[in-house]
Amino acid sequence: MTDFVVLAVCTGNICRSPVAAALLDQALGHVRCSSAGTRAVAGAPVPPPMLEQASLLGLDLAEHRAADLTAETVRASSLVLGLAREHRGAAARAVPRAARWAFTLVEFARLSRAVDQDDLARAVESLPGAVDRMTAATALVASRRGSGALVVAGDDDVVDPFGHGTSTYARATRQITAATESVADYFSRALAV
Repeated sequence: MTDFVVLAVCTGNICRSPVAAALLDQALGHVRCSSAGTRAVAGAPVPPPMLEQASLLGLDLAEHRAADLTAETVRASSLVLGLAREHRGAAARAVPRAARWAFTLVEFARLSRAVDQDDLARAVESLPGAVDRMTAATALVASRRGSGALVVAGDDDVVDPFGHGTSTYARATRQITAATESVADYFSRALAV
């Protein structure tokens, strides 16, 4: 693999996953970020309330069009970040071995915050390139599954704002922003070692 590819996945690929992919793309300019939906209406645009939330973050999603999640896009990814557990599951059903690199966005953020800097340094310091370091850092996060405090079903999900009011779009955007900041910080630490 010549690039580290992050795939954000939600249901329709018009609200949560495009924002997550755009924020990660902005924060991690050295990776390829894309998004897809488990039940996307191919070609559908981002709804106005999410365009407004994205604009507040300095993102322009006016040209984004929904795309379906495929086994090919999952296989081509280095890291799958579902916006809810059902999306992580869909990626693993499409490509069973992807369970090793499929997480929810909030789950990856939570687990990455639990990785000690010394453990991260040991995992990546001898690796020459960014792709190798980010791949090793992803595996290190995967090794933390099942550790730490018990998580209640739904805690690792970002609320689906589609069809709801402005406050739900804002809440989803806050959840995505906080989680993507943690993910970006983790990979920045991995690359700085």
